[in-house]
Amino acid sequence: MADIDFAGKVAVVTGASRGIGRVIALGLARRGAAVVGTARRLDFSPGVGGTLEETFAMIEAAGGTGLAVAGSITDAAGVRSVLAQAKDAFGRIDILVNNAGMHPGVSVTEMTDGQWNDLIAVNLTAPFLLIREVVPIMREQGSGNILNVSSGAGSRSPRADNTGYGATKAALDRMSFNLAHELKDDGIAVNAWLPGILATDMNAGRQAGEPVGLAEESVMWAVAQTPATFTGRIVRREEFGQTWGPGAPEA
Repeated sequence: MADIDFAGKVAVVTGASRGIGRVIALGLARRGAAVVGTARRLDFSPGVGGTLEETFAMIEAAGGTGLAVAGSITDAAGVRSVLAQAKDAFGRIDILVNNAGMHPGVSVTEMTDGQWNDLIAVNLTAPFLLIREVVPIMREQGSGNILNVSSGAGSRSPRADNTGYGATKAALDRMSFNLAHELKDDGIAVNAWLPGILATDMNAGRQAGEPVGLAEESVMWAVAQTPATFTGRIVRREEFGQTWGPGAPEA
């Protein structure tokens, strides 16, 4: 995927402080995109994988272009602020990667009201708000690509601590599929991407994860596509090049 060139493109990546979000932000920046990344705080993260400030220091050190925007993406005002800053800085928004997510790691019977509300806010409300606000920008441009980071928990992995999380990801999959058909004639591709078990903070203590860098290649390919070539798909990272992507029968 080193030959994919995002020069002139502007990408917004949520949850860019660490893990999959950092890999995606760096991958886009290395290929020429101007990257706007979000997280709740600039210089602090509750996990151990790094901060938003560190991600953008890495982008700058690699010669990339980016803008770190700390704040909330679970309320409309915060989302409008993020997208306005992206548009003011770079003039357009071509790619939206809804990567931010949370997993309380408890069963439904143990889940508090606050945990449930936070789960819905981060995993569903934030993507909804960002999509609602970015679509008019992409429509005006006549093109765009939206990638929602989902999970196999939405269709399998029936563990007790996956019930609430899986419900949000199943809903995100359905949102992605329906939106793809709604927005296809506007030149906007929408897909859901399932990363599998990667070594991130979210998976710590659950299962041994594969290197998080495995996320990069399939995401770069997906966000380079148009509705004419790839939209309305719910795809698994580990099947890249087999059931989808370059060389796959359905690609």
